[in-house]
Amino acid sequence: IVAPMVGASELPFRLLCRKYGAQLIYTPMMMASEFVKSEEYRLKEFQTTPFDRPLVCHFAANTPEDFSRAAKLAEPYCDAIDLNLGCPQRTAYLGHFGSYLLDVKDRPLIVSMVAAASVAVKIPIFVKIRLLGTYEETLQLCQQLYDAGASLIAIHARYRASYLRKGAGARDGAALLDQIQRLQQELSQCDDYRDKILVTNGNTKTYDDVVKNLELTKADGIMSAEGILDNPALY
Repeated sequence: IVAPMVGASELPFRLLCRKYGAQLIYTPMMMASEFVKSEEYRLKEFQTTPFDRPLVCHFAANTPEDFSRAAKLAEPYCDAIDLNLGCPQRTAYLGHFGSYLLDVKDRPLIVSMVAAASVAVKIPIFVKIRLLGTYEETLQLCQQLYDAGASLIAIHARYRASYLRKGAGARDGAALLDQIQRLQQELSQCDDYRDKILVTNGNTKTYDDVVKNLELTKADGIMSAEGILDNPALY
């Protein structure tokens, strides 16, 4: 899977990755509020072709109305809709979206966004997140998102404020793949979540990394960002 990357995962790069074996690709992050109200924004930020499938439209949003309406507009041109709950950048902090919606106080909001979109469209709803402070918190979040209607969760196995950290889980440190391993093991043993999809993201710069990651985590799929940007033939 090719991760959503602003300034990278636009149409030409997506087609290149497909040529070399990528099976599922995300668009760059699009602002749901702008996507809904501006045809100019839609034409500028979202280009595709019939050869650009399967495709996931990746949105940043902070209201159920914007997310579900954007999903409805994008539905004819993609195969799934994804909610960005992973972006750690300052723009996400200022706009109150991305990983800054992962705090407990915003849990009802993100659950309502997933629920609203899953009713609004017939295609699957995905969510991309980061690790929370503890394993138990991350597990609970996954369960709540699945219960709300998400069919796939991709987890970047690093923490939100990773630029403040050093070592494992930090921006330049190793991803905490053991947490993905635990999540996959626990969720797959529960009848309510056995048919849900968990995707691992992190430490995937070479094909050997891809193989080792999947062997360790037993995740249902693997996502790469920087690695596939360096080598579109990674897969």
